[in-house]
Amino acid sequence: MPPTDPDDPHGLAAALSGDERAWERLVNEFSGVIWHWARSQGLDREEAADVAQMVWFKLKDRGHAIQDRRGLPGWLATTTRREAISARRKRDRRMQHVDYVDVTEQRLPAAGQPDPSQMAQLTELHESLLEAYDSLSEQCRELLAMCWNTDMSYQDIASALGTSVGYVGPSRQRCLKSLKQRAGLSAAT
Repeated sequence: MPPTDPDDPHGLAAALSGDERAWERLVNEFSGVIWHWARSQGLDREEAADVAQMVWFKLKDRGHAIQDRRGLPGWLATTTRREAISARRKRDRRMQHVDYVDVTEQRLPAAGQPDPSQMAQLTELHESLLEAYDSLSEQCRELLAMCWNTDMSYQDIASALGTSVGYVGPSRQRCLKSLKQRAGLSAAT
């Protein structure tokens, strides 16, 4: 039976006291909007689902502290926004610690015994690529570093960036083109 108490229109008190049907009604009423609110904060599907789960957990754990039960939608919106911000920050911190290939630490492999002029050319190329890489936008550096990480698939990269797989290839191409131009290499190289 749906709640009829005007001071508790969503049946929060019944749900918090263990009424499974009341919980089911709450979940049915608010799950879609909680997920939408989480997505609107820039989260991908998986992150939004995690946030929604955390919001339900917090409601079960802390819902008794809601003084005016008519304010439940506002409480859910605020909690969802806070959890989404927290999830984004965690993702951003995680992104900073992903095992990127650090091109500044890479060395050109020795290929036999190049003559001094070849070594000078390779060193010059290496330096111009490093300088060009450093001048790229942070987005391009991050994307290229992930693409150079052989352990990451396009799906992994798209997930880490919170975008679609179809974004990765074209963006990678644009970043590589920019890197070549900044390094003074022709686009055909």
